[in-house]
Amino acid sequence: MPIRPDLQQLEKCIDDALRKNDFKPLKTLLQVNIYEDVKIKCSKQFLYKLDDLLSRELNKKNIQTVSTILVSFGGCIKNISISGQYGPLTLMKQGLVQKMVTWFEKSKEIILSRGNSKDEAVLNMIEDFFNLLMVIYDISDEGKKQVVESFAPRICALVIDSRMNICIQQETLKKMNAMLDQLPPDAKKILFNQERLIFMSNMGERILDAGDYDLQVGIVEALCRMTTENQREELACHWFSMDFIANAFKRIKITEFETDCRIFLNLVNGMLGDKRRVFTFPCLSVFLDKYEVSFKFNMF
Repeated sequence: MPIRPDLQQLEKCIDDALRKNDFKPLKTLLQVNIYEDVKIKCSKQFLYKLDDLLSRELNKKNIQTVSTILVSFGGCIKNISISGQYGPLTLMKQGLVQKMVTWFEKSKEIILSRGNSKDEAVLNMIEDFFNLLMVIYDISDEGKKQVVESFAPRICALVIDSRMNICIQQETLKKMNAMLDQLPPDAKKILFNQERLIFMSNMGERILDAGDYDLQVGIVEALCRMTTENQREELACHWFSMDFIANAFKRIKITEFETDCRIFLNLVNGMLGDKRRVFTFPCLSVFLDKYEVSFKFNMF
């Protein structure tokens, strides 16, 4: 059923959770279909209430309620109206992305407190956080700029942190690569300062000890998406100390990424010898029922 615009449910749900510690209305809101043309009126204080609530629950490490808040807000944000203005843009002007940086850092503390083991609740919370971040990213060019500028270095830092669970690193990399895929080429200049170049170099080193093929692919994709072909020609030697590895990386073409990346990683993992943690087994033949499948070149 559609939400009635006069109810202004979202802010009331946040108030109930904040003042009464009652999350039932917020959970009920998750079951409501919100139509695109429905406006949810919120006050100018809405973001500060939301921040107070999320910060409190993150400090208490209440992972399930954090997810509930993130999903509820993410499902309503495009419908929010503040003082007659389009809510998402007003929220960004009030500092929404900066507050999300704080929520992200608090979430990292929770992740680290759980150790390296896989925790479904934590993984779901991180996925909910980045789903919300992607909604904000898609709102406007300014949203793209703010999100990438604030989160690209933080995602890189998370990926190179060996204390982090690999599943969480994979999830965050997927979101960052999705952002970079939509980022206009001329906007990528915001990625180039000394701090970000150091993170890129650390990402290159992380490929060698990642111990997971999907994570390696995600890192290679991120490095390729953050740079142009000419920039990779210049930077590869800083990312990889061995010339033949750097040269192999330079040969990766975006148009042939899957094949070129596999060739590159086979070389990298093979070079590691006894220290390798990712193994590749060549496909010698393929059968469909009793018929052998062959690959033919120059089919057309």
